[in-house]
Amino acid sequence: MSGGVTRDQIASAKEINIENYILSREPNNVKRVGSAYYLKDHDSLRISNGLWKWESQGIGGKNVVDYLIKVRGYSFVDAVRHLAGEDYYVTAAHNENLAHTPPKAKSPPRMQGRAEREASDQPEREPLKLPPRNTDNSRVITYLQSRGISKPFIDECIEQRILYESGDGWHNCCFIGRDVHGKAKFAALRGTHGDFKRDADGSDKRFGFALPPNFVKKNISMNSSRLAVFESPIDALSHLEICRNDRLLHFNGWRLALGGTSLAALTHFLENHPEIRHCFVCTDNDEAGNRCAAEIADKLQIEVVRVLPPDGEKDWNAALQKIRNEVKSLEDVRKDIRFIDSDYNELFRIKDGDSIKITRYDGEEFIKPCRFIDECHTRVGNDDYHICEFAERMEKNGNRYRVALGGEPILHIIAAKYGEKLQDWGIAMTDEAIRQRVGGDYTVEPLYGASKSIVFGALVRGKDGIAVCGVGGKDNTVLTSLHPYWVQKFKRELSPAQRAELKAETLHGEVAEAKALTGRRDSADRTVPNKATEAR
Repeated sequence: MSGGVTRDQIASAKEINIENYILSREPNNVKRVGSAYYLKDHDSLRISNGLWKWESQGIGGKNVVDYLIKVRGYSFVDAVRHLAGEDYYVTAAHNENLAHTPPKAKSPPRMQGRAEREASDQPEREPLKLPPRNTDNSRVITYLQSRGISKPFIDECIEQRILYESGDGWHNCCFIGRDVHGKAKFAALRGTHGDFKRDADGSDKRFGFALPPNFVKKNISMNSSRLAVFESPIDALSHLEICRNDRLLHFNGWRLALGGTSLAALTHFLENHPEIRHCFVCTDNDEAGNRCAAEIADKLQIEVVRVLPPDGEKDWNAALQKIRNEVKSLEDVRKDIRFIDSDYNELFRIKDGDSIKITRYDGEEFIKPCRFIDECHTRVGNDDYHICEFAERMEKNGNRYRVALGGEPILHIIAAKYGEKLQDWGIAMTDEAIRQRVGGDYTVEPLYGASKSIVFGALVRGKDGIAVCGVGGKDNTVLTSLHPYWVQKFKRELSPAQRAELKAETLHGEVAEAKALTGRRDSADRTVPNKATEAR
């Protein structure tokens, strides 16, 4: 034993090929140039023929242990433990793609049994050394929100004592794994800036970061026969976030972070949860993650399902951020529209997509939706104006205008008769108004975003024309105003020369493609009642 690690562990760690390690653990941080590899965060660090050299620093080494100590700041013991805990297996040779396969276990039950593990030669384990707590968790909250995790989930993790911000000056995220008695046994540290990540000293990888079923919901049973496994806590939280917002992807079971691709946490969890009958492997969509998934499928004697992040993304947080960017609140792009009088005095401002009420000289009133064009131009209804031109016309005709108040509901849509161009319309929130716009009875089909999983609107088809509306309500069956972002998106992507009928076919094709990808034809084909709900 040397400082808490065995001689065999040290020898095994030093035999691990540096190229294998980099490609498995830092695949997004490496680029290949000829026969050598270079790191993206240290572009003068070259890896070739089992050696590495950091030219700008004048240092180098011949194994992964040297690399972790000199480049990533590990202690010797931490580096050896990290390599032993991540289940890296050494082979005598590797092919051109540097692939290698771990040895198979011999006739496992569910997985390697507890008695077998306890009988093996385990090194002495130092007690867990948790970083001190910061006085608050503000930086951790800000960082995780930037990764797409919502604050209620972050707050619940903090309340359940499985997350806190370190007070050692680094302000790292500390994700905690606890035993059945609630004692902390494991801590995964993740930097709130940069790419720092490592396990705290003395961490026992058998106790992974875990989220129970019905997370955040109080006084609800946590029993479940389903388990999803991930490589990191952030991926587990990202999956939780996606499932909460995606009606096509539903999972309500345990979520367990392995802390990499080690199976220690999974083995221990299954031993303590014999009720688990279904395991969903959600490791990264890369070489290491796929190899880990294959190993789990080979060892478990319960149902195993491989679940990849949507849209071909590498991991679940990348998938979440893509979805977040697609459907995030567009307050930052909803520009202010100014309304002035003919002397250039500002009267009021509204947000892009909001409406004004115009009162004519004869007392007739009507509401017009407005669209931002630039600082001096706006679209009122279907007409474009310079803001001064609009003010002069209103004054010349004796009309008055003001902000349309919240008590004046209106449905903002884009619509057209077949053969005409799509235009903005502001209509009453009634079934009759929609029927008049599209020609009597109509059907409604969901429209999906680029991820094919988020419903952003509805295509309304009648015998005379079509309309594109927003959707709301629990089951996305309530027609609402179309968000200005989607109005602009359609108008950018569809040529003005295209006829509305062709546009309808384009939209219909997107719906068909979404059906095929999701396998949920029933929801895509559903016809909702011809009823617009006055919901704001």
